[in-house]
Amino acid sequence: MRWKGFKDVQATIEIDLAKSKEELWNSLDKDARWGVNKAEKSGLKIEVTENENTWKEFYKIYKKTCQYGNIIPFEFKDIKKSKLFACFLKNKLIAGAVVRIKDKKIILFLNASSHEFLKYQPNNLLYWSIIKWGNKENFKIFDLGGYQLNAKKSNKLYHINRFKSRWGGEIKKYHIYSKNPFYILGRKIIRNFYFIKKIRDDFKVWRNKKKL
Repeated sequence: MRWKGFKDVQATIEIDLAKSKEELWNSLDKDARWGVNKAEKSGLKIEVTENENTWKEFYKIYKKTCQYGNIIPFEFKDIKKSKLFACFLKNKLIAGAVVRIKDKKIILFLNASSHEFLKYQPNNLLYWSIIKWGNKENFKIFDLGGYQLNAKKSNKLYHINRFKSRWGGEIKKYHIYSKNPFYILGRKIIRNFYFIKKIRDDFKVWRNKKKL
């Protein structure tokens, strides 16, 4: 067997879309179902769109979300290669989710919401709409785009994990390989020591600002 390199463990959550719509709904936890019902009662609507103006409006929301989370945003041209689920309140875009398609799998790439409209639960409706769409279009898996192993309660990734755990999926572990031992060691250190990850992320933000 050929040596693949040094390895590290990674994880994601996958939802089996081959179930019936009723089974998918019943697999959601009560908070997810409450959020979907709240969003629908509030009049939120989801559109799968390729509209250029909608993409541009979503990118503004995404950039603000990144600023709020101290995250470096992807460039517009990089996210527009994907499919956009747009969430509207009346005619106003308030949130969106970008997914990528690979064979029979839907992969969540990123999502973002206007903070002043979070009370209407747009993210819950976005996730459920992607699940329904994937089921209708005969996709097999909805990959929620990552699950942070060993996340501490004080870490925001812990709360992201909890949100992703609402949707009836299973945690799937897999390995990534590299011939560089320092890259793998660095990944393990960052995953297990949050303060080091924060230093790294803050440095990336500072470096990005210096380039502007």
